[in-house]
Amino acid sequence: MYSSAQKLLEEARIFPRKRCKWPGILKHNNSHRPCVVEDISAGGCRIATKTKDLAQNDAVIVEVESRKLRFHGEIRWIRTDEAGIEFLYQD
Repeated sequence: MYSSAQKLLEEARIFPRKRCKWPGILKHNNSHRPCVVEDISAGGCRIATKTKDLAQNDAVIVEVESRKLRFHGEIRWIRTDEAGIEFLYQD
């Protein structure tokens, strides 16, 4: 169930989000860590992953092999065990 704050945030988004549960890899600096793409839009995604050593504005790559997707982006927000990624471009 959405809280009223989450509902307002969804309505304010430029690109609608699609819920998913795609396993992937988050590449950050010289490390790779597993992640799950929880939701995705044309402009970015929310991932579940260990957030230790991640910081806002860090450059990252999100790869979802099962979908043949690879996104280059930047971290826009971080919460416990999840992060929001804004896509810059796709390979």
